[in-house]
Amino acid sequence: MKALVTLIALLFGTVLVTLAAVHDPGYVLIERHPWSLEMPLTLFVLLLILAVALLYFVLHVTLRLFRIPRDVGRWRLDRRLRHLQKTLHKGLIKLIEGDFAAAERDLVGDTQADDVPGIHYLAAACAAQGQEQYERRDQYLTRAQGTNGLALAAGLLQAHLHESAHEHERALATLSALRVAYPGNRVVLRLLARRARALRDWTVVARLAPELRRYRALDPAAIDELELEAHRQLLKLATANGADAEAAWRAIPRARRAHPTLVALYAQSLIGKGAEAEAEDLLVPALRHQLHDDLLAAYGALRGPETLRRLSQAEGWLKTVPDNGALLLCLARLACEAKLPGKAREYAERCARQANASEHFAELALVMEQLGDGDQAREYYRRGLKLRKAACEPPAEGALLPL
Repeated sequence: MKALVTLIALLFGTVLVTLAAVHDPGYVLIERHPWSLEMPLTLFVLLLILAVALLYFVLHVTLRLFRIPRDVGRWRLDRRLRHLQKTLHKGLIKLIEGDFAAAERDLVGDTQADDVPGIHYLAAACAAQGQEQYERRDQYLTRAQGTNGLALAAGLLQAHLHESAHEHERALATLSALRVAYPGNRVVLRLLARRARALRDWTVVARLAPELRRYRALDPAAIDELELEAHRQLLKLATANGADAEAAWRAIPRARRAHPTLVALYAQSLIGKGAEAEAEDLLVPALRHQLHDDLLAAYGALRGPETLRRLSQAEGWLKTVPDNGALLLCLARLACEAKLPGKAREYAERCARQANASEHFAELALVMEQLGDGDQAREYYRRGLKLRKAACEPPAEGALLPL
């Protein structure tokens, strides 16, 4: 439509000029002694247009001749880039298809001609790993890391390849180095936390938790759970190895020390060292805040001359939650320690009616053994084993499994 309007306007203008020229053609006089040249104005205009067109053509051809070397260079560069792109695509397709040897040949064959060969080396490293050629894989990764802008990508791929090859310690070392080189990188922190957790390196996990929270590398609830698990395992390890559990306790952030599981673990380590009073001072405030099962289990493990007072205090809590199985088990253990077999049996029987965990029945069996009732102890053992077996049995055929 636009071209049509332009053509009509051009024709209209031509008609107007022609009519004007016919009515008053005018003339042009060019004189230089002793010559003079006279011609119609329309002819002069036509010749002037032809001269300008001829000049433009000559200048255009001259410039093109001068630009021939540059244009040839561009053509050769475009041709080389198209070839590199084609070989890269072929190599990636063969890599996905599992033809690792052919993929490696295509990927590294023309890397010297590529200005940025890093992507070729990254893919070639995957192909080399597929052939279990780990030395060549590491060489490709080293070359890729030397390419500007690919150091982080190469490091992350290196950690992934180490992980796939079951080189877990090397993967952890690579991620630790990336953490230093790229502080605050969410992907690095997330992968490092996952790898440290899989290796059960709880010290690293605990140290990572503040960074994970600061840079929002994970969901806050997931970070809290990860941090809790790390400190729980460190307390368990310190207690099991006879190490200083107090150092592990001090390493826990103050805001996390109120968690009942951590309080119970540290209290149990204190009980194991004979620091009953210190353990009680730790447990009682926590129990007043929350009657958690772990805290009650640790409180029931307290020993010493203060057992009757502790039993009386725990019976006060029973008024609030009369059907709490963990509290009833705690009372049974304290009554047994206080040499009150009647109360111990009463609390044990009430606990057995409420208990729904195999661990509860195992503890009740120990209480019955201490009271000298072997038959009841065996019954509790049997019920506990039955619960454990039911928990371990696979679902019936056709039953839906939770995703």
